Amino acid sequence: MKQRATIARRSPGASATIAATTIVAFGLSLHDGAAWAQASAPIGTGRVVSLEYEFTVGGLRAFRAEGVLRLDGERYVVDSKFSKEGLIAALSSTFNGANRAWGLARPQGLRPLGGWSWIQFRDTTRTWQVGYRGDGSYREEHKPPFAPRSDRTVTSAQKHDAFDPLTAAVSGALAGRNPCDRTYPVFDSKRRFDVTVRAIGVEALTEGEIKGVAGQTLVCEAVMKRIAGYDAERMKQDAYEKRAPKLWFATLNGFDRLVPVKMEMATSFGTLLGKLKSYNVRPMTPEDRVAMNP
Repeated sequence: MKQRATIARRSPGASATIAATTIVAFGLSLHDGAAWAQASAPIGTGRVVSLEYEFTVGGLRAFRAEGVLRLDGERYVVDSKFSKEGLIAALSSTFNGANRAWGLARPQGLRPLGGWSWIQFRDTTRTWQVGYRGDGSYREEHKPPFAPRSDRTVTSAQKHDAFDPLTAAVSGALAGRNPCDRTYPVFDSKRRFDVTVRAIGVEALTEGEIKGVAGQTLVCEAVMKRIAGYDAERMKQDAYEKRAPKLWFATLNGFDRLVPVKMEMATSFGTLLGKLKSYNVRPMTPEDRVAMNP
């Protein structure tokens, strides 16, 4: 019972960090891989890309995450969701979520229009939606209404030019930049932080480690810098900065873009290991265009 209480008390913060990193990782998977692999043609419109990941702790299932990108002309819609599974689900509080981001992907850059998230923690749920104005500011709607403590307030200036987690990911992904050379400014409805992704080396996967993937991978680390929305103790460095999450990128059969095929993160309940479980790339269908509607 003591172990259960410890995991239940700590896991919401760890889960939020895992979720944010997973969302950014999914967005990174759609970057132009020219800096690592051979130059790729644009992904093109009328395409659907799906990725599914499984996360384990000590070999036992802990989380599941998946994402779907739909591109139709200039329009893009990205959906992602994550949930606890197995041991972590049994020994900790319920924590599940879903995110959506949408906008226009143009040659001159990304124009985000909105973002939405749904979070379930224990027996309560909340939603948050943002609409981007184009000048670095945006409108927000919380359900139920949210009023942060005075010592955890994120100012309008701190929010300026920051994106919801999923939009932050695709802001670089659809712009076709290298996955390991930039900082992602994120506001997740309560907290403001930066995720800086940088290359740290090249590594070969062991045979059969990731189904359908073999050979060399580009290894990057994702360092999170807290800016606002945290209490004073959480603003200090902890395990997430001392041992930054790592991402292994590789190309897949039939899809010559760099995809994060493996992830590793230190958490309060052990080292979390994520691996690509499945992927699919296909033309868009009429049902997909309906799914892109609000």
